[in-house]
Amino acid sequence: MFDVAIIGGGPGGYSSAIEAAKSGLSVVLFEKNKLGGTCLNVGCIPTKYLLDKAQTIEGIRNLTSKSIFKEAGLFSYKKIQEGKEQVVGKLTGGVAFLLKKLNVTVVSGEASFRKLGVVSCNGKDYETKNVIIATGAETVRIPIPGADLCIDSTQCLNLPKVPTRMTVIGGGVIGLELGSAFASFGTKVTIIEMLEKLLPRELPEVSQYLTRVLKQRGCEIITSSKVLGVEKKDDGFATSYEENGVNKLVDGDVVLMAIGRKAIYPGVDVQTLGLEMSPKKTIIVNDRMETNLKGVYAIGDVIGRVQLAHAAYAEGAAVVKTILGHPENANLDSLPRCVYTQPCVAAVGLTMDQAKEKGYTPALGSFDYAGNGMALAEGAAGVVYAIMDKSTQTTLGFQIVGNNASEIIGLATGAVEKKFSLTDWEKIVIAHPSLSEMLKEAALDAFGKAVHKI
Repeated sequence: MFDVAIIGGGPGGYSSAIEAAKSGLSVVLFEKNKLGGTCLNVGCIPTKYLLDKAQTIEGIRNLTSKSIFKEAGLFSYKKIQEGKEQVVGKLTGGVAFLLKKLNVTVVSGEASFRKLGVVSCNGKDYETKNVIIATGAETVRIPIPGADLCIDSTQCLNLPKVPTRMTVIGGGVIGLELGSAFASFGTKVTIIEMLEKLLPRELPEVSQYLTRVLKQRGCEIITSSKVLGVEKKDDGFATSYEENGVNKLVDGDVVLMAIGRKAIYPGVDVQTLGLEMSPKKTIIVNDRMETNLKGVYAIGDVIGRVQLAHAAYAEGAAVVKTILGHPENANLDSLPRCVYTQPCVAAVGLTMDQAKEKGYTPALGSFDYAGNGMALAEGAAGVVYAIMDKSTQTTLGFQIVGNNASEIIGLATGAVEKKFSLTDWEKIVIAHPSLSEMLKEAALDAFGKAVHKI
């Protein structure tokens, strides 16, 4: 009899196993493919490896244009792919090592969950007091003619060579990140998005900045357009789309379909168990990640809330606390969200529209990288935006578009979580020179008090 059985070894699953084992609980973890799930194997980590090398290439090109380097030089895409696999192997191996050292029973195979208190796999039953469903999500394909001719993100990460032309269907996080990386590798990238702008949730200024820089880097951005189909040609693939009532075509050597992901729960017999599901076929949970069944929890992509690895981490941690008898809600109010394009986009907390909807009187402060010493030294560019409440003078949110935004957002997340006041920002001392100084400047600017801005 185990204290906890976890179905799915992705970020939410394996981190829950580690937390539970460290707390003295007996744990069995089922994974049908590879430990680490989509994130470590075919998602976050390998994508970021490609994007890091892409950023380095862009940096060298920039220095070459300033005659600091005599020439940009050549790069090996083959070696980039080899390095990506080495990093993935190191991380997944590290997870396996941790689980082994903590005496977590890891079972390789597809679990079957049909009866409360029992999870089966490979012909063996495992009795358990609690079950955590962390089965994740899979790629969605839109039902258009030629959809089967498109590659998905996993296939894109493993392309044997850099394509000359790439058409990306979908201007969301996955499409933007992979499109950005291959643009740096020399591919002519065309991104087709149905909505009127990229990243519509964020500030218009952020979307505009990202779109402008991607275009400067050679990407074609087509918005407010509906993809109609994909056809095979002698020299590649033709993607047809409708823009402003006019049907158009764009040619590419590969077509990446990146329109999102949907929850999956293989082996979980929803009907037999009586598990409550949403109309979108996701598992319904409360703020403690409890399903309608006693002792059954669900976390991560399968609940259809926030499809981010760090959200699954937080949800899993809350579940373990609840199992231990210390019920805790998963706090995702201050969850950072990042798009690792070049330039990077990172945000946390409320947007301006959300702040207004909640009854705040938001003030928007901003600070350009051009006024920051470290940014000038590093050749970095971008803008930091702070969303403050005029009445209480507290921090509601941050949005950043620019180099290292995903790192700067760490301090911003703490400020949003702890509701930093104007006085807090005035008193806090941030290392100089550093890009993080811009957070303070932007927050102060919302009240006309920025030091290095008129």
